[in-house]
Amino acid sequence: MRQNPPDQDYSNCFVCGKANPIGLKVDFCYDEAGAARASLQLSELFEGYPGVIHGGILSTLLDEVMAKAVLHSGKIAFTARLNIIYRKPLAPRGTVHLEGQILSARARSIQTQAKIFDDGGIYAEAEAVFIVPRS
Repeated sequence: MRQNPPDQDYSNCFVCGKANPIGLKVDFCYDEAGAARASLQLSELFEGYPGVIHGGILSTLLDEVMAKAVLHSGKIAFTARLNIIYRKPLAPRGTVHLEGQILSARARSIQTQAKIFDDGGIYAEAEAVFIVPRS
């Protein structure tokens, strides 16, 4: 698996930025097919209800892993639509995995999907459309 491209500076990104003091500092890698992947632990600092990671954090992680797959394909694009299915509550314990990939791409529209999971199953899934801005 390959890491983020070294020429990109995302140091202040909330999800992956290493210089962001309140960020998650997630390390992403990519498989041969271009899917983005990461593993992380979420603490109780990211709870909504007691004992449950906030859905907005899960949404952010799903959006980011899909964006990383898009960036890895060589395109800069922005989320135009994000649909999430929350399958079950995620407690702040253990390691969870992120996986995001491109389903299809046209000139300016990129369809993606992602999931957050562990050995116990899938916590949330998403589909998104990313749009490449006009030059």
